[in-house]
Amino acid sequence: MKIIGIDLAGKKENPSGIAILDGNIMKLVTSYSDNEILDLIYEFKPYVIVIDAPLSLPKGRCCLEKDCKCAVGGHFRQSEREIRQFGRALPLTFKGMKMLTLRGVKLALKLKKEYTVLESHPYTTSKILKFEDPYSGLNQFFNISPDATEHELDGGILALTGLFYLKNCFNELGDPDEGTIILPTDEKCLDILN
Repeated sequence: MKIIGIDLAGKKENPSGIAILDGNIMKLVTSYSDNEILDLIYEFKPYVIVIDAPLSLPKGRCCLEKDCKCAVGGHFRQSEREIRQFGRALPLTFKGMKMLTLRGVKLALKLKKEYTVLESHPYTTSKILKFEDPYSGLNQFFNISPDATEHELDGGILALTGLFYLKNCFNELGDPDEGTIILPTDEKCLDILN
């Protein structure tokens, strides 16, 4: 059962870290354009895809423009409000977050026609799993190259979250009608890997 984790960049010119988890083997790569990412997904045909990017807009929003009538709908989804228990969450209307959200929504719309697509947050997952850092955390269970980039490692954390989802060891933050964020329930999820 293959799982793909994508640490999506807001701009296509910036690196997106991707992890492919296939059994006990994790492969880390970097991609840039949406087409590169889609080609990789279509080639590997994952059972689930987990992305670090907002994949939906806040309820009542048709866009993220500040001067639109929909702006009264707010800058956060319920999932961002709930994830604040673990740390800070940026409003989706911030310039960088807006770019990332729009790219994430577009990519998810294409992928959801054929795949299960989930949203997660690698920093929060690492915190819940009590990883000192993504490299040492992942390297306990997989043969991770010391040359792996931070984006690829985040992709690895996302793929791991996908595994926990499939093994029913997850919490879902937010409103399913608006968009949710998947996180492991606690560090005991790691027992799945033993």
